[in-house]
Amino acid sequence: SEEWVKEAERRGLLNLKSTVDALPYFISDKNIKLFTKHKVLSESEMHSRFEIQMENYCKTLNIEALTMLEMVRKDIIPAVCSYLKALSDTALSKKALAPGVSCELEQDLVSKLSSLSEALNKNAKKLEDALLGVKNQDTLLAKGQYYQNVIFPTMQELREVADEIETLVGEEYWPYPTYGQLLYNV
Repeated sequence: SEEWVKEAERRGLLNLKSTVDALPYFISDKNIKLFTKHKVLSESEMHSRFEIQMENYCKTLNIEALTMLEMVRKDIIPAVCSYLKALSDTALSKKALAPGVSCELEQDLVSKLSSLSEALNKNAKKLEDALLGVKNQDTLLAKGQYYQNVIFPTMQELREVADEIETLVGEEYWPYPTYGQLLYNV
């Protein structure tokens, strides 16, 4: 809470918000001296643990980003396209049956979902490009910071669009259980 952040600041305590922010403190000179003095860990063991934990953070986010891209490309985009086709066919059938009948609902949904699916595709490409940028990071800490500051926010942007699309796509077209189904039908 914001109250805790202010209290921590008042006390002079650190407010480390992520793994990437916290891990470098593990291998700070002060902590290395403390752990080695009391023979808890050697300096090389501390550096090894830092590397293992940072690599685990990077690998986990990489797997999550790749999984997200696979879900979007193989499941969500095809579902949206199928639903758009069904909406379009419905509108065309209504117009053929009764030319004076309004198809505003279908047209609005098609327009909104088309716009959102374009944003979804754009954000998926953005995430793919961001993942390629990991290779340009020199150190393990730089890779962790890149995942924290570039990959994770890009994943959040992609997720926001997918979540909005989920609210508009018909249940029978959506490839995953909805939150309501998970809460009440499991």
